[in-house]
Amino acid sequence: MKPFLYLDNWHALQAVSRFDDFLNSSGLQIETVRTNAGQLPRDSDYCGVFVSPSFNGAYDDLPWVHRLHEILRSLATRSIPMLGLCFGSQILASALVGREQVFIRDSRETGWGEIFLTEAARDDPLTRGLPDNIPAFHWHGDEVAAPHPDIIVIARSTGCGNQIWRWARGPVWGVQPHFEYDGDGLRVWFSGNRGQFEAAGMTLSGLESSASNCNDGFRLLENFVGIAANSDCMRIGKGRIPEE
Repeated sequence: MKPFLYLDNWHALQAVSRFDDFLNSSGLQIETVRTNAGQLPRDSDYCGVFVSPSFNGAYDDLPWVHRLHEILRSLATRSIPMLGLCFGSQILASALVGREQVFIRDSRETGWGEIFLTEAARDDPLTRGLPDNIPAFHWHGDEVAAPHPDIIVIARSTGCGNQIWRWARGPVWGVQPHFEYDGDGLRVWFSGNRGQFEAAGMTLSGLESSASNCNDGFRLLENFVGIAANSDCMRIGKGRIPEE
């Protein structure tokens, strides 16, 4: 089995998430790379790739952000299954569809709210079997624009037209909400990044009191690990990436 690449894009180590625990118990060989610290993948062929959140933006003029664009474009040409969460979703769209696809919202989407699956989600391997409405924790000031022939929207919310999307040219998904933590993990994450949340006008007590497990959303991440574990059986052709 090829290794699974975990691209950790945080500025500092974060609380261990339920998704981290699930990956570590999956039997996959996990290669973790801290891109924000200047690390690079050792290889170029993996069974799957997870692109983590970050407090940075996909448009930031930073060496590691530019390098991550290059890495994702290279991995996509191999049709390796990839899933990006929050910033990870945004930088995948920026790298594979175009930098103009990521924009700064007029207002940040924060706190709890439902996302709604589209008709395209019913036959998608990432969301197949999930309920039509899923509660989710939102924390994003950037968004991936929905209208584009290479973007298939598979979930949206009342305040965001693109909560989950799939790249039309290969097995790549972007997920905006934070499904990686259970309720206890969210509370630790909130506390560890208190300054970031309070700067956006949110109180720690309010965040902690509303934290929940969001098991339906986590099933989506479990589905992706299953896709990665069986990736040799579901290659769908080399992705063609637009010129920069």
